[in-house]
Amino acid sequence: MGLFMMSVESLPLRIMKLSMMQLKTSLKTLLLALLLLWSSSSMAAIELTQLYQQSVPVTTQNASERTDALQAALKGTLLKVSGDTQALKHEAVRSALNNVRDYVVQYGYQQDEQLVLWVQFDAQKINRLLQQSGSGVWSNLRPLILVWLVSEDEQLRRELIGSSDESILTQQLRNAAQERGLPIRLPLLDLNDTMTVEVVDVWARFDDRVQFASARYLPDGIAIARVYQADPTLQKGRWQADWSLDLGELKWRGEVFSDDRDEMGELIIAALTQELAQRYRIDSSVEETNRWRLAVDGVNSLEKAIQVEQLLLSLPAVQSAQLVGYQQHRAEFELLLQTAPARIMQAIDLSKSLRPVNQDRAEESLDAATMIPLYRWIED
Repeated sequence: MGLFMMSVESLPLRIMKLSMMQLKTSLKTLLLALLLLWSSSSMAAIELTQLYQQSVPVTTQNASERTDALQAALKGTLLKVSGDTQALKHEAVRSALNNVRDYVVQYGYQQDEQLVLWVQFDAQKINRLLQQSGSGVWSNLRPLILVWLVSEDEQLRRELIGSSDESILTQQLRNAAQERGLPIRLPLLDLNDTMTVEVVDVWARFDDRVQFASARYLPDGIAIARVYQADPTLQKGRWQADWSLDLGELKWRGEVFSDDRDEMGELIIAALTQELAQRYRIDSSVEETNRWRLAVDGVNSLEKAIQVEQLLLSLPAVQSAQLVGYQQHRAEFELLLQTAPARIMQAIDLSKSLRPVNQDRAEESLDAATMIPLYRWIED
């Protein structure tokens, strides 16, 4: 009887274990499908708005504090538009800060939880200032980066940081990303995540496991960062973070140091932004303009042709865009550029609406005189 009772009581347990195994297998299958879909798709970046606007907390509306706030707003805007911290040290920028009102279109005060000064800057003047400082403009199309961050404390305890974390380190990370115009996301660390990835997987950089867990978020790029105590013999700071960033076929690696552990989040974001901005920033300091053509498939109406033209004109250093040919739903445009065509192609790669068709080869132009890159127009 005792044996019989044990057999009956163990049956629900076996069913429960079997159900959990089936559930886990089903979830992994679904996540794998999402991973394959994500890895095979092109990047579709986030389109940022209000790049040339800035809000600065203030305590009063007096003139002296307003001037300081306008200067801080100009610095913040230059950093957000270019992603280049070195540009802020240039003599042209220091001169502009002394004449900050020359770059302001309008400003006003807003009272919410705190009094802030809101500023709208002149986009063309900001772009010219960045050109004078030897930098350039980072398009408003920015890649969405999923950040997997493991923080190790002084007792060598490791913690995977998720979206609900409110530590100073994480807050600094979020603030730095917002200040630099870098769209980021932290993992939810819910049941789906904990079933597919563990702290050790991120710490050891098991890329296949991290990519598997990242698939559900459909990011453009994946960053893995580790914060830990630095080797004192290096004499670079008490804390160290090493990071990696994978964006399609592009890969970056780096490390940062600080005596303050809470600063590591900001330093990681600064390093990521510097690399991305250097890749996608468009320098319009070329003295001679270039004429460049590209073709776009899937343009089956005048309205779509106008949409393509407007998108091309929105890219930095594109002075003009003109429809020069049309045949069988393929539109051909000629652009007047104040930069190298390769820089414009890098900016277009981040567009949701234009997907490259012939990255490894060129198509024959409609006039059969040149070979040009071909893109496909994608509906929203």
